[in-house]
Amino acid sequence: MQPETRIDNTLNSYSDEDNDYIDNDNNHRGWSVADVVDGTQNPAARSLHAAAILNDIFYVFGGYDGILRVNTFHAFSFAEKRWSPVLPSANSDGPPSPRDRHVAVGFGNSFYVHGGFDGISRVGDFWLFDFSSMTWREVIAQGAPSPRHSHSAVVHHHSLYLYGGYDGSYKSDLHEFDFISSQWNLVQTTGRRPRARYRATTVVHKNLLILYGGHDGTRHLSDTHIFDIVNRVWSPLSIASGSNTPIPRDSHIAVTHSNSMYIFGGSTGSAMDDLYELQLPENPSLPGKWRELKSSGSIIARFCHVGACHGEALFVFGGYSGLTRLNDFVRFDFAAYDLSFEIPSSSLISEFRGLVDNETLSDVRFVVEGTQVYAHKLMLMRCSYFRALILGEMKESKEETIRIEQVSHPIFLDILEYLYTDQLRIPLESAMELFEAADLFCIPRLKTMCEKRMLQSINIENAAVIFHAADLHSALSLRQKAKKYIMSRFEIISKTSSFEDMGRNNIDLVFELLQSR
Repeated sequence: MQPETRIDNTLNSYSDEDNDYIDNDNNHRGWSVADVVDGTQNPAARSLHAAAILNDIFYVFGGYDGILRVNTFHAFSFAEKRWSPVLPSANSDGPPSPRDRHVAVGFGNSFYVHGGFDGISRVGDFWLFDFSSMTWREVIAQGAPSPRHSHSAVVHHHSLYLYGGYDGSYKSDLHEFDFISSQWNLVQTTGRRPRARYRATTVVHKNLLILYGGHDGTRHLSDTHIFDIVNRVWSPLSIASGSNTPIPRDSHIAVTHSNSMYIFGGSTGSAMDDLYELQLPENPSLPGKWRELKSSGSIIARFCHVGACHGEALFVFGGYSGLTRLNDFVRFDFAAYDLSFEIPSSSLISEFRGLVDNETLSDVRFVVEGTQVYAHKLMLMRCSYFRALILGEMKESKEETIRIEQVSHPIFLDILEYLYTDQLRIPLESAMELFEAADLFCIPRLKTMCEKRMLQSINIENAAVIFHAADLHSALSLRQKAKKYIMSRFEIISKTSSFEDMGRNNIDLVFELLQSR
């Protein structure tokens, strides 16, 4: 038995929290919980199950619930938006034994199940459920594939095509079952046959079978192959340069919609929650192009789940998150996604940052440590100090070039960057100097940002320095927290050189600390 790998569960939610502008219309695109009538319950949580859509109904059979393989059979009616068990009539054969890692397809008025693992061995039986009589019946036919699990199956015209899987070795064979003649045939193929694998996906697009991913026993795969069903020829599908190619994976799902194949989730060694579109070329000899579809909805990462397209949406049920088996029923709306627009990230902050010390349209100049600095009055008006200076409340307002004497050139540029962008990365080594400059220029928010940065780095050696600076610049919150830190470690901090320096500069602070003990 090939066990499911236990991995960390992940949840992916795309948001616009880094942007001031929120496009509320985007909240309606992407993933959402499928509509289910109140009072009906989803099937029990499971993974490694199989599913197929037939006559506008989504059928789910079997799987693994974390303890046992099951052979329960459930149906979701898209018209009624209701889950219900599928119960065979009293004269039915079967049902198929409990199993997982099997395949299922729909054809005509029947649901077919092949192979899988029953907890003891691989099985190779082939069953159909006839909805006209509500009965299970085992299909006995010559030339059947070897017992196997983790294979894939699709329907094209009146045939089922079964690819690969694991029967004690990894397989790359392709079998055809003709629903009309009820005969199995090993398909004789030409071209470049894909390497053997299991837990891959196959889909049908026009007269092509498309194979993606899987695992070859050594590594996850990300290759895509096309089988020309009419001419019986395999060929690899080339991928356009610049494509956003998915990470190699297995145990994902794949569906076709319009002229594209979509894959969702799977295992890369970790459960995945990503959705990719492969835009299929008109001519299979031309390259396809991958792109990732990012949505505003969120969905639990998973593998060993099932999914199928109905109308303009992809529906997904169950699977394994790496922590738990799931029974959620979710949908991805292709139509809503196709009508949406990706709004480019705002460049406002970076453009304003580019104006710092930029002579373009500059209307005020400073000299700091002998170096000329260009600025813009409009941006400086955010600061009360510079507003008073520019509007004539200080003598410097009459001068063409304003000299700044009390801060260093790098710190002054930091001050300007903050005023232009309202953002600033504060290195630890300059936090104290920037704190003093923010106090000098009356910029309370920047001053608080510096306080936070210093507190994040407070230690035995610098605690007295921070306490002294906070007292000097009336930073009450910083002063209180630095004092609390010193008092909790007074015996050690009182012996440091920085504590001695504080005492020489302000003996009252030492007395205050001693009195607080």
